[in-house]
Amino acid sequence: MSFEEIYLLVNIVLCILSFILAAISVVTIIISLKQNNKMIHEMQKEHEFSLQPIVDFSNTTFVIEKPRLFYTCPEDEYSIQSRFYFQADVRNISPAVAVNFICFGVIGVVNGENMSFLVDQCSEKINILADNSEKINFMFSEGDLDLVFNNLREKMSTMLPQCQLIAVFRNTAGGAFRMKKRYLISPKENVMDEIRKWHSIVSSAQVDYKEGLKCLSMSHGKDDEKFNDLKEIINQRGGDNKEILIDCVELDEFFTYEPISIEEYTKIVGNAVFPTYVGNRQSECLFKEDSK
Repeated sequence: MSFEEIYLLVNIVLCILSFILAAISVVTIIISLKQNNKMIHEMQKEHEFSLQPIVDFSNTTFVIEKPRLFYTCPEDEYSIQSRFYFQADVRNISPAVAVNFICFGVIGVVNGENMSFLVDQCSEKINILADNSEKINFMFSEGDLDLVFNNLREKMSTMLPQCQLIAVFRNTAGGAFRMKKRYLISPKENVMDEIRKWHSIVSSAQVDYKEGLKCLSMSHGKDDEKFNDLKEIINQRGGDNKEILIDCVELDEFFTYEPISIEEYTKIVGNAVFPTYVGNRQSECLFKEDSK
C-alpha cells in the first residue's frame, strides 16, 4: 500500500470518527436539554403544588321548602312545587390562598338498584378564599325531584338521596386542584310526617287543583286574585313551617383531592352555569315577591 493510499485511508477514518463524535455531541446536548426541561417542569410543578389550599365544608344542610304556587313567565305556566337547597360553609384551613373557587352540586337518587345523579347541576363561585369562611347555597328546582321525595321517605340508608360536591380552584402559584365530597341526606324521624305531607301536595297537585290551575292558565298571569286565593289554600295545607332542615352526613369513602392540569381546570370551569334571578324584572311575574 502506497503512502497516498495510507494517507487517504487515515483521512477517511478521521472523518468518520469526527462525524461520530459530532453525532454523540448532538445526542448528548438533546438529552441534556430534555433533562433540564424535565427538571424545570418538575421544579415548577413542585412550586405550584407547594402552596396547596386545604378546603373544608361544614354545617352541611339539605333544605326542603314548603310547597308553593309558582308562575313561570317565559313559559306562561303554573306549577305547585317544593324547591330543594343544599347549604354549606366553606373555609380554607391552609395559609395558602385559593382563588377562582368554583363548586358544583348535584343530587343523587336511587332508581331501582343504581344511584344516578340528576341533570340539574348548580354552580357557586368564590373569587378569593383565604382564612375567611363563605357560605354556598345550591337551589335544585328542575329534574325529577319526585324521586328525591321518594328516596327521602325510605328507611334504608342505601336508598336515601345523596348530594355530591365537586370543587375546583387554583392557588397563587398557578396550580389547579379538584376535590370531590359526597353527603348522605338522612332525615330524622320527627320530620318524616311533614315530608310525606309536602310530597303528597306536590305529587297530587295536578289532580287536586286541576280547575284552579286551568283557570289561572287561561288568565295568562293577569289574575292576581285567583292566584292569591290558590296560593293561600296551598299555604294553609302545607302547615306553619316554611322549610325542613336536614343535617347531612359525609361519606368518607367518596372523598378525593388531587392536582389537575390547567387545561382540565379550564374545561371544567367552562361547564359552570351560574343562576341569575330575573323575576323582579318581569312585571307579569306574580310570584316574584314569594321568591325573593
